[in-house]
Amino acid sequence: CGDCYQCKHDQRHICQRLNQFGHGKGTIYGGCSEYTIIPARYAYLLRTDITDSQAAVLEPFGVAHQALEEIEPKEETVLIIGCGPVGLLATGIAKAMGAAKIIVTDIIKSKLETAKLMGATVVVDGTQQNLKEIVMNETNGDGVGRIVDASGVPSVVNSCFSMLRKGGKVVLIGLLKAPLHVENPLENIVFKSITLKTVHGRKIFHSWEESERLIYERALNVDPVITHDFPMSQFEEAFRVLMSGEGCKIIITPDK
Repeated sequence: CGDCYQCKHDQRHICQRLNQFGHGKGTIYGGCSEYTIIPARYAYLLRTDITDSQAAVLEPFGVAHQALEEIEPKEETVLIIGCGPVGLLATGIAKAMGAAKIIVTDIIKSKLETAKLMGATVVVDGTQQNLKEIVMNETNGDGVGRIVDASGVPSVVNSCFSMLRKGGKVVLIGLLKAPLHVENPLENIVFKSITLKTVHGRKIFHSWEESERLIYERALNVDPVITHDFPMSQFEEAFRVLMSGEGCKIIITPDK
């Protein structure tokens, strides 16, 4: 909006009057409109010749990038929880930023395979393996130095603090919809002297610029995250694939 406290203090990405596409909030155009009218100051102008598909993933990429920037993964062991598009992109970004080891967990095997392509060092199937036991084995009992939750599952977030090293950092990206309850808060929160960050959106326009730069410089490959590309005429099938869990990042192309 340009007028609220956040906008006046370089926090425009969390503006108090933030509007979004596709929800009937702040725009009369749906998220799948072929054309949309917006004020020019809201548009990010690409600086390179990355592909349209790569440009389309700058939005989730920017969320993951801001999260990793907040916790500084260089030379750290990073645990990434959840292999949706943001979690998978966070895996690749953590590697590009110099993480020493990347442990990734999910409950869907195909997504764990994608995590390997994105740079995961260790993958953990949450339905069959003990995550905490593996984390402690991989860190000589210290716990991980950095945790990224991209799952939004309260029970998983509740337990993640016990796997964090003293002095470690956690960033929450997943959309939690239930209260958090941390077991042993003194031992796992207070006495560990941890740093807890949360992320919403992308910094304007720093996140966009850095995300585009990493893609353009081939610091990581986003292609494994893009599983489908549908013409707009098949939007119903695109949403079916999305809701079924068959795909990861699904692109809908208006001009097809």
